[in-house]
Amino acid sequence: MVNTGKSALRVVGYVRVSTIEQVNDGMSLDAQESRIRAWCDFQAAELVDIIRDEGVSGTKLLAERAGGARIAELLEARKPEADAVVIVRMDRLGRDAAEQIALLKRFRAGKVGLVAIAQQIDLATPHGRAMAQMGAVFNELERALIAERTTETLADMRAKGKAWNHAPFGWTAIDGYLVPEPAEQETLLRLQELRRDGLGYLKIANILNDEGRATKKGGAWQSMSVRSVLMSAEKMKAA
Repeated sequence: MVNTGKSALRVVGYVRVSTIEQVNDGMSLDAQESRIRAWCDFQAAELVDIIRDEGVSGTKLLAERAGGARIAELLEARKPEADAVVIVRMDRLGRDAAEQIALLKRFRAGKVGLVAIAQQIDLATPHGRAMAQMGAVFNELERALIAERTTETLADMRAKGKAWNHAPFGWTAIDGYLVPEPAEQETLLRLQELRRDGLGYLKIANILNDEGRATKKGGAWQSMSVRSVLMSAEKMKAA
């Protein structure tokens, strides 16, 4: 969505981090806000407001977040205060493909547009809308392929007589087969999300402990246990 020069484009910036301690990977709240302000300066757009969600996971629905609820209300407003919402990356809205696609449809059909700076997505154009939808679909596809590769690897190991002595975090071993353990799988996704957001092992361990998430043996998380679980998950992903 590019300003034509006839009138200043009014935009609302939205920034989110999964933990208030997050400062790495260029995705801290301040870093996101700086990129949005720079985009507004380049586009000669009027920044009406910056809406923040601190310490909020991307797995939580947009409307269930304090800041996200304001974005949802903006989409429903008869006379919205802004012409567009600007974010740094699509995953700031959420990490679930189904919700992303639903939100894209709302932005496309409503009075408020959407700009994702990193992906150069602009829902004012057909090409921009198509690229946004494909991005959400491929993110979901990647998860499915990881699960498929894991299943194939485990089947191959079983065929070669390589039974599991103990299951990695996220799984339980039954007669040599690995079966997903729901609570651990949910914690594993949370752990991986925090790591993608740039947090160190110790910070991740502290967050998991604060959230009451147990390790495989039911104890507290340490930096080395976080590292071990991540390495194990990466090996299974690469197999």
